[in-house]
Amino acid sequence: MGQHRGESRARGISRGPLIVLGLVVVIVLGVFGWFQLRDRINDQGVAAAGACVEGESVLAVAADPDIAPQLQTLADHFTETAPVIRDQCVSVTVTAVASDTVRDALSAGPDGPWDAAALGPRPALWIPSSSHSVKQVSATGVISGEARPLATSPVVLAVRTAFANAPGTTAIDWKDLPSLQTGRDSLATLGLPGWGSLGVPLPVGPGAESTEMAVEAVAAAVTGSSTGPVTEEQARSVPVTSALTALALGYEASSGTKPATTREALTALAEQGDPATSGIHAVAATEQQVYQALRDAPGADITTSMPKGPTPVADHPAAVLAGPSVDETQSRAAAQFAEFVRRPEQAQVLADAGFRVEGLARPDDTPLAFPGFESTLVPADAAAAAELMQVIRNPITPRTSTVLLDLSSSMGEREGTATRLANTTAALAAHVDRSPDSSNLGLWEYSTALDGSRPYTTVVATGPLSAGGFTEGTRRQALDARLAKATPATGSSTYTSLEAAYTSAVDGYTPGRTNSVLLVTDGANDDSVARADLLSAIAAASSTSKPVRIDVVTIGENSDLNTLQALADRTGGSLEKVASSDGAALPTAISKLLS
Repeated sequence: MGQHRGESRARGISRGPLIVLGLVVVIVLGVFGWFQLRDRINDQGVAAAGACVEGESVLAVAADPDIAPQLQTLADHFTETAPVIRDQCVSVTVTAVASDTVRDALSAGPDGPWDAAALGPRPALWIPSSSHSVKQVSATGVISGEARPLATSPVVLAVRTAFANAPGTTAIDWKDLPSLQTGRDSLATLGLPGWGSLGVPLPVGPGAESTEMAVEAVAAAVTGSSTGPVTEEQARSVPVTSALTALALGYEASSGTKPATTREALTALAEQGDPATSGIHAVAATEQQVYQALRDAPGADITTSMPKGPTPVADHPAAVLAGPSVDETQSRAAAQFAEFVRRPEQAQVLADAGFRVEGLARPDDTPLAFPGFESTLVPADAAAAAELMQVIRNPITPRTSTVLLDLSSSMGEREGTATRLANTTAALAAHVDRSPDSSNLGLWEYSTALDGSRPYTTVVATGPLSAGGFTEGTRRQALDARLAKATPATGSSTYTSLEAAYTSAVDGYTPGRTNSVLLVTDGANDDSVARADLLSAIAAASSTSKPVRIDVVTIGENSDLNTLQALADRTGGSLEKVASSDGAALPTAISKLLS
């Protein structure tokens, strides 16, 4: 019988699926390994960064003293976050230094000298009181990018409560301050009888930037500007110089100690007795400075009053600086710290200190109202601001002066880009333009036989600058026009002309102010009058009840120097020698003797 084979063959497993499975396992393991490697690399990078492989970097910040304490608090918070920039661990240190002091130092340029002993380490970040200071840095290449504000505070008048509550004080405009400062019993018109004239101190030293901003507000209001900025032309205009002169002279005439800084002025305001008999009635200060003064002296009788007109604002901008000492790490750190300060949770530190920060609440521990205002004053540039403060620092006192101008042929010699005479008349015209309307000025010219047999002629009779009746308009305009027309003649009859001008000045004496003859000459007398005769004639013409001084500006070499010095000394005048009419020396000398 046949038999089937009972053997069975085992079926094999296909190789294809095994290969695929193996590849999948390899890929999974590879991917897993990659992630492990990547994480390890990242961990190593973080560890390296955390270890500050490139070392440490200290960001130096120079900040206005008003905001420096809060910035140091925020700097500590920033440092606590362990910031790492370009593999360097960054910390921040803040030095409190007056804004105008830093401004002047930075104006020397990005690689200019820096007094670390007085100003602290050279900063990579500067936070002044206001963009006012930033605009006045005259050097280029100092500030990197745009300086953006951190916190603001308007400039106001710090006053006593009785002053703020008077019926007329709410209507005060910035442009009213000069007339209130100089007007007799001017505060009576505001409802404060017996208080006399307004007393607004004008500290101009380091730490008195509020004065500079207030001065700009006065100038802007006088020109009718709603927002500014005050231009250099406006700063030199008669209305502005007259207003600022009145403001400065009124302050100079006030009694008592003159505060050197805004803080000192605020302290004096708070500590003085009866405000009606005090010399200080109002202090130009930032709102935050007043807030701080109240915190330092709880219960002090001071508050704020905000004049109408464009309001200057201390906006405390963060200016990242440039220069050899500021590397990329420092620049980035400065920018990051500024942004850190702007975060609401950090900026609240500034708001709590009395600064205004948009979106954040004002302090509730003060009687100050933090009112709104109409418009913000745009700061002036460096040139305009310098012109304004020049008037405040060197106000031109109203006086009666006759200018006796030498037209000898030597005045036609060229010095610089113009003749000696052209340089002189330009300097005289600039002073005339800056002089207040209340000044009495006149112009005589002399040479040889200018008016018949006389070597001199009265070009513009001495009198008030604002007086009219001249072909050109006012006396001021007539002086400008005649100075522009002056041309050299021949000789130099100085003695005869000076005697005549002096006698005329004594005859036309104006009581209650300085009276003078200003001789501007560049050479020796060449007429027949002897030195002794001139000295004798001047002595005979002088009067103790009508004192007239002889002031002299002599240009270049002058063999008559001893005689001219003797005349100045005997009449209480001064003599200024300048080597050349070209440059700043001549205008400075003229301004000194006519101010």
